[in-house]
This record gives sequence, C-alpha cells and structure tokens, in this order.
Amino acid sequence: IWVAARDPNSHDFAVANGCKVQVTPLASGDDEVTSLMQRFNAACAAHPEIERPEIMLLMHTFVADDAADADRLTQDLSTFYCQFGAWFQNKKPVHQGILEPLTPDEIAAMPQYAPDKIRQNLVIGEADEVIARLKNYEALGYNQ
Repeated sequence: IWVAARDPNSHDFAVANGCKVQVTPLASGDDEVTSLMQRFNAACAAHPEIERPEIMLLMHTFVADDAADADRLTQDLSTFYCQFGAWFQNKKPVHQGILEPLTPDEIAAMPQYAPDKIRQNLVIGEADEVIARLKNYEALGYNQ
C-alpha cells in the first residue's frame, strides 16, 4: 500500500504500518523535496524495527527536445498550476466540469506559478538537465 504523505504524522503512520510513501512537492521546488525527505527520514528513525519502505517522488517532469520546447511546456504548466490553484481554492465557478478561465490579472496575482518559478521548481529541461535533477533526488534517498 502506498500512502500519500506531507505532514510528519502521515509519514509516521505510513512507516509504522509498513506502507510505502509517496510525496509531492507540487510546484514548491527542491527545498520542499528536501523537507519531504527529512520528514520521511524522521519517521524511519522513529521506527527502526520497521524495514525502510520505498519512497516515491511525484512531480511534473519533462524532457524537452530543445530550449524552445522547454519554454512551451513551462508556460503550459504555469497555466495549469494557476488553474489548479483557483480550482482547489474554489475561486472560480465550474461549468460542465470545466473551470472558468482565469483572467490575466488573476494569473498575475499568483507569482508562485509564474513561468520562471515553474521552470525552477519542476523538472523541465533537456536530457542532461533532467538527469542531473533526478540524480540529486536519488542522492537524497528517493527510489521511485
């Protein structure tokens, strides 16, 4: 069983019950990736009698053909996260399963999802960039 975990209590519950752990930093970047691993490590240290479970890092990742390809996807993911944020917070009406589009001003009000932040915080780039980021996550202890 995989348990989605963010809060230290959910990490502790998963490890104590022999479950695998899945985490997502959403679009928060590598500091959150590190923090999530610290929470997992703390849970593992609190339960030395339990075999260390697998831990999965779930985040948007894209290997681009070139810089222009990466820029296109970065813009698409910026729009996605703005829409997701508005949907998650019930900020826009939904009609027939589709969230009302955001205005440019509404998008500008979410600088955490600006294209430059999305490019920095998600794994987007040409193959060598993506491989380097994934190797860093592996070094932190992520194995899925």
